[in-house]
Amino acid sequence: TPAPLPSTSEKPVVPAPVPSTSEKPVVPAPVPSTSEKPVVPAPAPETSTSCTEEEHPSSAAYKPAPLPSTSEKPVVPAPTSTSCTEEEHPSSAAYTPAPLPSTSEKPVVPAPVPSTSEKPVVPSSAYVPAAPSSPAASIPVAPSSPAASVPVAPSSPAASVPVAPSSSPAPYIPAKPSSSHVAPPAKPSSYHAAPPASTSQAAPKPKPSAPSYGTGSWNKPNGKKWAITYTPYTKGGDCKPELEVQTDIAKIADLGYVAIRVYSTDCGVFENVIPATLKYGIQVIYGIFLDAATAPGSDGANEQLQDIIDNAPKDTASMLIVGNEYISGHGGDAGSLASYVAAVKTKWVAAGFTAPVTTTETVAAWEQYGSALCDVIDIFAAQVQPYFDGGKTASEAGDFAISQLEQAAKICPEAAAKGKFISEIGWPAGGSPNGAAVPGKAEQKEAMQSIIEKVGDHACIFSYQNDNWKNPGAYNVEQYFGCADNL
Repeated sequence: TPAPLPSTSEKPVVPAPVPSTSEKPVVPAPVPSTSEKPVVPAPAPETSTSCTEEEHPSSAAYKPAPLPSTSEKPVVPAPTSTSCTEEEHPSSAAYTPAPLPSTSEKPVVPAPVPSTSEKPVVPSSAYVPAAPSSPAASIPVAPSSPAASVPVAPSSPAASVPVAPSSSPAPYIPAKPSSSHVAPPAKPSSYHAAPPASTSQAAPKPKPSAPSYGTGSWNKPNGKKWAITYTPYTKGGDCKPELEVQTDIAKIADLGYVAIRVYSTDCGVFENVIPATLKYGIQVIYGIFLDAATAPGSDGANEQLQDIIDNAPKDTASMLIVGNEYISGHGGDAGSLASYVAAVKTKWVAAGFTAPVTTTETVAAWEQYGSALCDVIDIFAAQVQPYFDGGKTASEAGDFAISQLEQAAKICPEAAAKGKFISEIGWPAGGSPNGAAVPGKAEQKEAMQSIIEKVGDHACIFSYQNDNWKNPGAYNVEQYFGCADNL
């Protein structure tokens, strides 16, 4: 009979005298012996997703009200997600979710999890077998970075390699002058003023034993005039006869220049040019021409070096320049050039020469690759061509030369402290305009006056005569830098 049931009947929430609540579960009259496990009434539908009743063992007086609200929402944060199995929640007199055991630290193998598990669903990408070495792959993790389990091969950037201009002179052959002339730069932009380097090489510690190459017997400028480039080639590129060479050297001396720069040893340099310089008291800046065919250490390069050692008068040698824009103009690399300059210096000094040894590059090339060369050069030399900057007029050529040389010399401060020079500088008398730079006879004269006034005593003027055998170049100016008649 239902009447004698105690006040703690299966309907703990609704008072017993209310019969009209038919919607509540009706308890059968014959209460079974297992009644100690009260049936949870329907008014608590939100507990339908909670852990099963087996997780809450019976007690002397079942009181559902004190159950914490979190027991009905077993949603566990992603890092500690666990299923509602009995093993994870040991029975107690009163179930309290707060002291949940740290079973979430144990890796939960995905296979045994039943399909009805309320664990956070982990994307399948977290279990991609491509990353078997990662033990965390079996632990449910936040899906924010599923791709982390898939190793991705990092891409390797291509090594920076100095790009050789498209054109380069023919291999060095002593019998043919075209093999050793100064190859015109295929890209005039290589002469552009480069922005100051953000990280200039720190000045190395001084070496007291190293000689100082200031103004001395090897470098004796005549006021604001020092040197001019000279190539013993005719307009067609053949070798000039001895008499013509002597006439040229005499004119250079009459103009007040005390040195010439040659680029190689071909076309009668020692047969015709050097005897004429001795006659007129002209010093010589010797050169070893390098390009792809005549690379550093090659037979062609070494033959030039040996020719100079065997035939150059020591007392009139002004300096030795190994390579002419070998990096920026001929696609060479700084490492091989540096090694060769060092080797040349060893032989040069062993042969009894005291004049400095160096190389020369554009300002941009010095800033990009020059740090590899600083330790092997005795003095600093750079190529400066105001016309190719495109933003300077003829009257600004001298000031531009000063700023460019100072900018480049910062790369190798120790060498520059011993001496810094411009190995080529000029202005074309013909060709096409390059921005503000306009070629022409009048413009050339104005530019050369500015250059001589500002840097003449440490700049090598380019050049004695027009080089009609050259490629005209991008602005059709390469053949028209001859200025002996316009100084």
